[in-house]
Amino acid sequence: GESDCDFIFILDKKVTKGEKYLKTLTKIGEIAVKYLEDPLYSSLIDIEIIGEDDLPSDNKKSLYSWTRASNAKNGKALIGDNPFEKLKIDNDKLKADAICMAREFYEQMKDLVLYPPTDEYRGLYMVVDAVLGCACAYLYSKGETNFYRSNAVMVFEEKYKDKFNFEPLQISQRLRLAAKTVDTKDFIPKSLEFCRNVITELINN
Repeated sequence: GESDCDFIFILDKKVTKGEKYLKTLTKIGEIAVKYLEDPLYSSLIDIEIIGEDDLPSDNKKSLYSWTRASNAKNGKALIGDNPFEKLKIDNDKLKADAICMAREFYEQMKDLVLYPPTDEYRGLYMVVDAVLGCACAYLYSKGETNFYRSNAVMVFEEKYKDKFNFEPLQISQRLRLAAKTVDTKDFIPKSLEFCRNVITELINN
């Protein structure tokens, strides 16, 4: 499929401690596992559970990623209100988190080169994941807000095509959409270079 579905469960303070917390996590897990174990949904659905106290704010420190917070601002509340909507994004913290995000995916790419998976399909999936992850990290650092993994390549084509050779991003998008004819020759080394160039650009600018 083209779209990812990211769900964030934000638990009230009343249920983030002790036995109530355990019961709540167990209940969510029982429902989520039905979808996460289904190949049709497992690659599309991402589930995150945080406590109300974990939410980032303008006046307190938080371990919560500002890149995820930026993305969550555009999310639709299925129950209650979206607490991220009123959050003022700290651009310096957002860029710092974007660099960390890109580095994590770059390390993933290096590991794929050093220790190639025996399953070729699994290897391609991990490369696509790393390339799209680095692309999104770059867009976050530029203050882009109205994008998802599914349209990151379109934003690059419109605004940043002169910054990089983003062919690996284009190929990743086609693989993600299960295109039948995709030339993957030199895809891995080019993807490694793309991720490295993203980090260099983020650090130097």
